[in-house]
Amino acid sequence: MFYVLDTMLALPTVVIAIAVLAFWTLIALAVHRIIVPALCGPDGRRLGKFEAEVTSQIALAFGLLISFNAVWIWDRIDRVQGAVYNEAAALSRLVDEAEVLSDKQSGDEIRRAIADYTTHLVRSEWPTLQDSSTDRARPAALGMLSSIVRAKGTDVMEADIEAAQAARDVRIRDGLVHMPMPRWSVVTALAILLLISIGALHGDAPQGRKLALSLVTLAVTFCFVVLFANARPFVGEYAIKPTDLENVLFRAMADQ
Repeated sequence: MFYVLDTMLALPTVVIAIAVLAFWTLIALAVHRIIVPALCGPDGRRLGKFEAEVTSQIALAFGLLISFNAVWIWDRIDRVQGAVYNEAAALSRLVDEAEVLSDKQSGDEIRRAIADYTTHLVRSEWPTLQDSSTDRARPAALGMLSSIVRAKGTDVMEADIEAAQAARDVRIRDGLVHMPMPRWSVVTALAILLLISIGALHGDAPQGRKLALSLVTLAVTFCFVVLFANARPFVGEYAIKPTDLENVLFRAMADQ
């Protein structure tokens, strides 16, 4: 299920918006032409007066849940973005310390190991973040870098490697987490209930019902597009790029 979702999220945002709008338009049409007439009768008066407070309560529940999920998504993106920055910063400090190491040959060897590890991150590991196939185990290139630093580096350099590895763990752990399907299901169910409630509220006024359903459909579409556009930190047009790590790779390979 999540593979299908990731495939959809990888599409351009405009395509996602059109698909989401088409889906909710079909739901709204079903509400207008099938569900409301079945509930309220051909003349829309079977239920009598439908109170607007019911619609307000459903809209409030929908808005609160959308906000809750949006905050969860954005907070995770901030954590992942911070982890990427911390990972690159730790490796950048490692390059700085290798450049000023008293033993130039050891410093050059450490820089080559940093370049090998960063190359692995940028060219091998980063693409796997898009399909959640990333190997969470410590890469061989990181093990090699750690061994060289322990043998020829300093305690500060070892601390930087530990910081880089901790940031990598956060990047992978939080970056590959999907919003649980029950959350998507509940938000979708509330949106459908909201459309039905809006339709019933205007059961005896077909033209007003069309306008109300159209406006609510657009609002629901906007909410879902926002969630989809940011649902996965490493998928889609707004995916996090390894720019900071590429800068570290450029520095580590300079003058080699």
